[in-house]
Amino acid sequence: MWATNNCNKTNPTSGNSSQVSSYYDFSTIANNYDCTNFVSHAILAGGSPVYDTGYSGIQGSGWYFRNISNRSSSWSGVNNLYSFLTVNTTRGPKATSIAYSDYWAPGGTPCPYTYGDLIQFHSGTTWIHSGVITTMLPLSGSTTTLEAGVTSRTSASKYTLNMRQSEIYSGKSRRVLVLNGYYS
Repeated sequence: MWATNNCNKTNPTSGNSSQVSSYYDFSTIANNYDCTNFVSHAILAGGSPVYDTGYSGIQGSGWYFRNISNRSSSWSGVNNLYSFLTVNTTRGPKATSIAYSDYWAPGGTPCPYTYGDLIQFHSGTTWIHSGVITTMLPLSGSTTTLEAGVTSRTSASKYTLNMRQSEIYSGKSRRVLVLNGYYS
């Protein structure tokens, strides 16, 4: 999976170099982090086309990255990506938002989310971090209740690899963006 192979790299590969130029680490910009850019590349690596609206500068519509000065705000903003994915009906990825919960999985009961879906974390004040669900882990002492394992990237030196969601912004709200494919 692209996310687990790239979270700890100094220079991650592009999720799809035929649609997006090279990977740009947003944490190199003062007071910025790389998490939602990383998630966008993971979505791209999963096969979604970009939705380039053709505008110049930083735009509020579409989902694309040409360069740091020419991109959509949904490419790298936590709330902007959420808004784009949950209302998109034109081109690129689409998602349904659900509240996160651990799930009871006896006898193969299906989980409402799966590997490759996105999870976003609330700081208590704002939605602040995005990651990719990359594994399911049993809760301590349980064989039937599972929680999401998350891979994410804040910067080249700060990332998670299959970390329990409960260890990221512990005690705060989470939401899952269940990816429902994409529009071509």
